[in-house]
Amino acid sequence: MFSWWKKRQEEETATALEQAAFVNLPTKTFFVGNMKTDRSIRLDGDFKGDIITTGRIVIAKEARVEGNIKCASALILGQVRGNIVALESLTLKIPAHIKGNILTRKIYIESGVVIDGVYKIMEEKN
Repeated sequence: MFSWWKKRQEEETATALEQAAFVNLPTKTFFVGNMKTDRSIRLDGDFKGDIITTGRIVIAKEARVEGNIKCASALILGQVRGNIVALESLTLKIPAHIKGNILTRKIYIESGVVIDGVYKIMEEKN
């Protein structure tokens, strides 16, 4: 199979997963409290508190999170003030701004992303 075709299928699958998110915090919404779920999460608004999910988290460019995040994987375009643990992978795209430490297995950082903290890559599972 062509590599561009495979990449396109992966992107379509990721987009479908993001659209089927169980928890969706829309723009102009402010949430205070901790969240724990087994489902994927998409944040477009402001969230203050810790987030734990066994799924994927998407933080849109308008979103702001003040708290720690623990998830399987994440796509971040917004602002996060807190530590991030992404057990599988973390993708940071502009205009993402992270103020905190990062721990993950795989990280993809787009040029222009701001990280005020350190990141550490975990060893692969054997």
